[in-house]
Amino acid sequence: MSSLLPQLRADRQVNLELTPEADLPISFLDRVVPGLSADLEAACLSEPDLVPYRMRQAIGQQLERRAAVDLCAAVLALPRSTQSYTRHILHADPLGRFTAVGLVWGSKQCSPIHAHYAWCAYRILAGELTEGFYQWDSSQRHAYLISQFTREPGYSACGHAGLEFIHRLGNQAAEPAVSIHVYGMDVGRIGTHVNRVLASAQTLN
Repeated sequence: MSSLLPQLRADRQVNLELTPEADLPISFLDRVVPGLSADLEAACLSEPDLVPYRMRQAIGQQLERRAAVDLCAAVLALPRSTQSYTRHILHADPLGRFTAVGLVWGSKQCSPIHAHYAWCAYRILAGELTEGFYQWDSSQRHAYLISQFTREPGYSACGHAGLEFIHRLGNQAAEPAVSIHVYGMDVGRIGTHVNRVLASAQTLN
């Protein structure tokens, strides 16, 4: 698996969300899971409202059993932060329609409570993540926790941009967790326009 990994200097910034794809293997995702990026590109040809669902289907169909194990091994071998969850850019669509990102979640690492600026689809590959869902109160301008679930490997979900899909993901276990996320935006905006962070009256414990 080591031949699939980029040669990263020890002093390089751990969070790779702003790293140009040219600094990574072309395409990292295709080297580990051949054909997945082609399926994601095909999903973009669906009706706009159906694109997130087609993306969810594509990553679910491709990342079964051995493929998920291989991708987890590759992503876990990359440098990661001890302070927060780490994003690794896996594939940038040449037309800028989507970016695939691998996330590594250390123990007790959580995302902020957020909506999205673009559609998204994701799948849990290893470990367990706790997912809280929130409802937006426009009068108070706060998000309120309405439900919470434990997500295991194989679970996938998708959502559109906007305040109808507000959630928070976090790893409450001792072992790291790995997930793949596909966002409906070009790679240049991944560092600034993925999460629409929201104030909340409740937190994910």
